[in-house]
Amino acid sequence: MASSEPRDLEQVVRDGLSTLVFGFGYRVGIVDGFIKIKQPCTAEELAQKVGMKRRYIEEWLSCLAAAGIVRVHDGDRFSLPYDEAKLRLQGHVAGALPTLSESMPLLEQVIRTDGPRGYKYTEPFLKFVEGFSTPASIENWVKASLVPVLQLKERDQFTLLDLGCGYGNHARRVAQVYPKSSVYGVDMDKISIDRANEGTQKDGLKNVQFLCNVGGNLPADWTEKFDFVIINQVLHDAPGVDAILKEVKRVIKSDGFGAAYDPPVSSYPKNQVNHKWAQQALPFSFFSCLPMSLSDPSETGDGLGVGWGYENRKAKIEQHGFHVVPCGDIDIDTVQDRIVFKK
Repeated sequence: MASSEPRDLEQVVRDGLSTLVFGFGYRVGIVDGFIKIKQPCTAEELAQKVGMKRRYIEEWLSCLAAAGIVRVHDGDRFSLPYDEAKLRLQGHVAGALPTLSESMPLLEQVIRTDGPRGYKYTEPFLKFVEGFSTPASIENWVKASLVPVLQLKERDQFTLLDLGCGYGNHARRVAQVYPKSSVYGVDMDKISIDRANEGTQKDGLKNVQFLCNVGGNLPADWTEKFDFVIINQVLHDAPGVDAILKEVKRVIKSDGFGAAYDPPVSSYPKNQVNHKWAQQALPFSFFSCLPMSLSDPSETGDGLGVGWGYENRKAKIEQHGFHVVPCGDIDIDTVQDRIVFKK
């Protein structure tokens, strides 16, 4: 059976152009100025606020008024009728367009049958992703996504491994919230680990340490070491998922728990239709996550990406002898961003 009626393609393209304009405005500070100025305001008032040429501001306003994003009032005055948190979040997301576009030459090469298999994350993409790691978003993630997992053992003293920790922002926050615990972070990228160590020194933390290492080859003396292993936004773009899960099974305690976090997207295209998370996450995967999962020089990567999906990810975890367990009110067979498992 065919999926639902196709969207108006002309409108989709027009919306994409408007998103580019909105994202540019966020990037250069027009949106920030709009948030801070008394609304509704004139183009001249906004131009003075942000220190930019009036004629360009007029054109930017017209672009977004045409799209129904900016509201036009009497006397050629304008307002941006959204709350600040939404403007800042969606402004940042819209900024992905120029960032992802920089990867087009690389993607043009790897998509060819005679081209290389994939490529690693680009520096602009890593910088873009880092923009999501605000103190507020990290705090929200710890409370909403991690604490329910930690409560499965009902104690505030534990050993935790953040596998694929990036710059270590989440691991350091866990160390701050649970000072009696020992937190470890591992990432294969040395620049990320250097940044993580700098943050540790700055925060004066003694209960967290970081190691530059491949997730599929952890230290030999870590067997049965951890109460919790956290794999946050890693599996869907990792070149070697089987090696990672094999090591997770070795280093986690017999009564420990693992938790894998990935975009809440189904493995089946029919379930992706008109799904907001699929629509937002899959383009990132096309330009970055999928090529990353195929970037292993040994050419053994599976080519996963976001489209690998929840059902396939859950099945892969179970193939390694883990038992998926419920955590919270969502049934384990329902597509979600978290999979909790134990030996």
